[in-house]
Amino acid sequence: MSFRAGISLAACFCAVVLFCSCATNPVTKKNEFVLMSEKQEIEVGRKMDPVIRKEYGVCSQSRLQEYVNTVGQRLARVSDRPDIFFHFTVLDSPVVNAFALPGGYVYITRGLMAHINSEAELAGVLAHEIGHITARHAVRQYTKAASYQLGVGVASIFVPDLARHYGQFVDLVFVAISRGYSRAYENEADSLAVRYAVKAGYTPRAVALLLKTLELISRDKNGKKSYTSLFATHPATEKRISAVEEALQSLAAVEVAALRVNRDEYLTEIDGLQYGEDVRAGVFLGATFRHPGFRIETVFPPGWELENRPDSVVACKGEAPAPTLELRLDYLTRRVSIEQAAALQARKLDLTLLHGTTEKINGLDAYIGTYAGSHTDLGSVTVRAGFFRLHEKIFYIAGFAPAQQFAAVMADFDRTIRSFRELTRREADAIVPTLIRLYTVKKGDTFDAIIKKSGRRPDERKTIALLNAWDPEKPPQPAPGTVIKVLAAQ
Repeated sequence: MSFRAGISLAACFCAVVLFCSCATNPVTKKNEFVLMSEKQEIEVGRKMDPVIRKEYGVCSQSRLQEYVNTVGQRLARVSDRPDIFFHFTVLDSPVVNAFALPGGYVYITRGLMAHINSEAELAGVLAHEIGHITARHAVRQYTKAASYQLGVGVASIFVPDLARHYGQFVDLVFVAISRGYSRAYENEADSLAVRYAVKAGYTPRAVALLLKTLELISRDKNGKKSYTSLFATHPATEKRISAVEEALQSLAAVEVAALRVNRDEYLTEIDGLQYGEDVRAGVFLGATFRHPGFRIETVFPPGWELENRPDSVVACKGEAPAPTLELRLDYLTRRVSIEQAAALQARKLDLTLLHGTTEKINGLDAYIGTYAGSHTDLGSVTVRAGFFRLHEKIFYIAGFAPAQQFAAVMADFDRTIRSFRELTRREADAIVPTLIRLYTVKKGDTFDAIIKKSGRRPDERKTIALLNAWDPEKPPQPAPGTVIKVLAAQ
């Protein structure tokens, strides 16, 4: 950097300092220097809200939205910023997640709501997110990081208009949504969750109970992890549970005992909530992926990590970087042979053909080839790919592995490619959403008997245990008359 550039940068920083001043933190009541006014903070949240809604989708159950908003507003009124407008939204996502935007916007996914077991636990989640907003964590973290060049990559992709004005701040907010806040801020939000819950009339013990549930989920190595804000990996969940339980010791036992739990009320509200992936985007049944709209099925290698992304289905042999399989779709613009279609697609993927052949697989015209190419995570790779044509659609399954690992996974790649088939109309119509349903335990019921009675597969035992906050390795024997959550087809 030149001396002149250094002077210019210093002058810009001084100008910012002149236009910003110390503000009183709503939570600590202490003066602190921040680089954003409350008006700007609220403006950013308001403009980011439509982006979040579009990215995740909004749960269509209006009654559930109203219920969550009622609980949220009850907490907001007793928070340290009761004068700002708070907005609470249930997102149509199966991921276990909750987060907040600056200025009063709180989000919780239906995936998390499925694992909550009382209104008090819901209040704990919302209170934690309210805490991030009332303590102005995004603004404070932005102020601390302002001297570093964070760039505007995320902001320019998601919120181009905001990126021009608040690029660095928006970037930081998206990082917080993805990874959580600092240890100090997460601990502060936990502490505020306890305080707000008590003031709103909810037992704060539910905060610790939910953290324990999340710890059970995080121990499930096959669970989809996207823990943000409330579920940040720093500090560790065990330490946060201990900190919350320590805070509870300062509360009078009589006071806590008199506060609301509202388990039955909460379970009634989520009865019928969709669980898992939206079937319109395809579903996993074990390692089998089925898409009712496209009427296709593919069986991935057992034990691989599976993810249904908006533009692809991905299977990874362990944590990345590792051999990877991808199922994707493209469209043909004219009628060509399957060999020509495969060549066109290979050029788009920048793959160099080593050898290949046309075949009939499960009644479909197919081309299977081995290629040399590159992968974002793996670098230079050998690729085994199968291309299938269904009318104007071209489906392809590509397995990527470094040359030295390719031979070890070639059979897995081939089995997945050769499993691709077209579903019958009846098979496609049979793919229906899975819903949360309530079941009242009867005398003599065992956990496994309840699963069987609900018509679910034995391999869903772990899922149903976690929905009820039970350890999958040693679920309890629920007493007759207890209402529990089970899964059922629509």
